[in-house]
Amino acid sequence: MFKKLVHIFVLLLIAAIFYAVSFYANDWFSLTMPRHQLLQLPIMLVLGIACGCIFSSFKIKNNAYGIALLIFIMASLIFWMLPRSIDLTIVYPWFNRIMHLHILLVGFLIASVLPYVLFEAKIAFLLMVASMLITSGGTLKVFKILLCSSFTIEQQNETGLYLMFIGIIFFVGSIIFFFREIAKAHKKN
Repeated sequence: MFKKLVHIFVLLLIAAIFYAVSFYANDWFSLTMPRHQLLQLPIMLVLGIACGCIFSSFKIKNNAYGIALLIFIMASLIFWMLPRSIDLTIVYPWFNRIMHLHILLVGFLIASVLPYVLFEAKIAFLLMVASMLITSGGTLKVFKILLCSSFTIEQQNETGLYLMFIGIIFFVGSIIFFFREIAKAHKKN
């Protein structure tokens, strides 16, 4: 009973944060590209992961489905990092809400899939996300033309720099995870 109450409380908290970020503070997040891409999107992703952890009974342990969903997750993340998608989320608030719900779903799927797929698929996914962040960041940082018409060149370059930094941290974390898992497997044998 206590566990159900905690889950209900956490779900209400997630709903409140979602409402605050998606509706109440959306204009503030949409003012600059770093806020929109580096704060609002990760908040939605973390909320989705939290939902996936709460509904821990929803586990996808079939590797074929898991890998297919990881591909869907990657495609989703790539789609929401495209300059045209970013511009549409700023111009049309309803499109921005679709992005929020979609990223929430992506977070939910990450929590429901990633822990249960093959080790090799986990590593490949984590390294692909890291390379996507580094590449997107490099593109935004290096290009001196405006890729997202809703923001300025300075905001685009700043976002690119932070994305590269996050991607490098993600890459290093993936490598550390890889070697820790290899060491655990070696100890078992």
